Amino acid sequence: MVKSFDGTPLDVTVTLPAKKTKRKLPLIAFLHGFLADKTEYLSETKNGTGPDRGANAYKTVHWNNVWFASRGYAVLNYSHRGHGNSGGQIELASKYYEVRDAQYLTGVLADAGPSLARIDPRRIGVIGSSYGGGMAWMLLATRPTPKLQYGTWRSPRGKLLKLAAVVPTYTWTDLLYSLAPNGRHLSTGFPRANLRDPTGIAKQTLIDGFLATAGSRLPQQTYTWLARVNAGEPYDNPPDPVIEQAKRALTIDRSAYYQDGYFAALRAHRVRRVPVLAGQGWTDPIFPPIEALRMYRRLRQISPGYPIQLYLGDFEHLTALAKVPDLARLHALGNRLLDHYLKRRGKRPRFDVRAAVTNCDPKAFGPVVRAARWSKLSTGHLTYDLAGRRTTTSRVTGGPGAMADPVVVSQQRGRGCITSSGQTPAGAATYALGLPARITLMGLPRLTLTYSATASDFELNSRLWDVAGDGTKTLVTRGAYRGSATSGRIVTELFGNAWRVRAGHRLELEVLQDDSTFLRPDNVPSTVTIQNAKLELPVR
Repeated sequence: MVKSFDGTPLDVTVTLPAKKTKRKLPLIAFLHGFLADKTEYLSETKNGTGPDRGANAYKTVHWNNVWFASRGYAVLNYSHRGHGNSGGQIELASKYYEVRDAQYLTGVLADAGPSLARIDPRRIGVIGSSYGGGMAWMLLATRPTPKLQYGTWRSPRGKLLKLAAVVPTYTWTDLLYSLAPNGRHLSTGFPRANLRDPTGIAKQTLIDGFLATAGSRLPQQTYTWLARVNAGEPYDNPPDPVIEQAKRALTIDRSAYYQDGYFAALRAHRVRRVPVLAGQGWTDPIFPPIEALRMYRRLRQISPGYPIQLYLGDFEHLTALAKVPDLARLHALGNRLLDHYLKRRGKRPRFDVRAAVTNCDPKAFGPVVRAARWSKLSTGHLTYDLAGRRTTTSRVTGGPGAMADPVVVSQQRGRGCITSSGQTPAGAATYALGLPARITLMGLPRLTLTYSATASDFELNSRLWDVAGDGTKTLVTRGAYRGSATSGRIVTELFGNAWRVRAGHRLELEVLQDDSTFLRPDNVPSTVTIQNAKLELPVR
């Protein structure tokens, strides 16, 4: 146990190269996921695919303490506060607690000196997944004091430590949007409006699961926030102080995208451009691609050519398949990045965008496509003009119901595609989409529509299905949108995928106000009349 900056005991493991050296070692810190512990990235074997890893070998294949120590790194694994054998309570990846813990522990190692290992404080690499990935992004975009540059901090004895590279994977850059999307974040353009408003649509079974599994380890205010969210609408009219407090805490205090000071410094060329590899899951229902895309695009907009590489695959939470070859491809890119910037070995990484095409076969992987930048990943668009007035209702009947909920499906069937053989729900607007030829969806479908509604507070969610010749439906992607006016024009995007539609199949779009049990249904009864709509599919 090592006491952190505030005395909280943290359970720590340090792994060093077998052969001692007088040279200073680069340091890699692993930051694990929510309700896991330091063992998430500890392995008994170098390759990380031994019997000790079991079904979790995809996390550690060429990506674990033994692997990196064997290649000349010092490696830090520890359990976050409130996790595993560490003390304290979970502070939800706060920049005031968990982020400081990471800075403090890396500083303690740098201070230890020859009695443990000589750490090069200028060569610190951070690998974070899920909960730990949110912290990894925050280590890049925050600083403990205005006297320091972003991405730097001091050890307890005053040594200056510098983040040399960071690998955040299957995680958030906006924790609020991950838990309650409002449909306003797009993969193109930068809206001037406050992206936190209106309050989004809660992923209810996910949030309820957090409450059930975390028990009493969360801060008391968190239970107040979640109870208020579960009570439902209205959230914003009139403004609710509990909701406003929660939105600020989940964005300003815990989300890299909202660290405006960092972006201002980057624009003014007053901050180092720390190289990033961001790995995000096409099929991750908690942290979909927009979580990496918004950060990628903002970094590149403010600082053209910023050294960030994207890899999108079929991982990681709930129903995502998480195939070993998929993660091995991501980890190979991560090794190249870390070797180049921490060990000064190997060629400079190509800061491009790579995407694995997803499928429902747990043994089939790829192909992986590559483009110089995100905007080039798709090579064209299919546009559907969805003519004719359609009416939706705030409650639907029939349809897959809970069996379209990734939380429920993962509990009952484990990982894998969400499928349905039932009828389309009554109360939804449905559009059959013919295909000109075999195509591969490659990105985030964009839905544009004009509407009138009987209430200003409503949901307009969407599901895109691949329909086989026998009528079996496979969920390709979904979306969520919170309405805030009785009429107008909506532009929103579905979560996205890289999905190959087979010959003889068609697509079906459902637009519905009620996508429960996954998304919390609106308290306010309403109907929405869709006057006209357009769907744009990025394809390759």
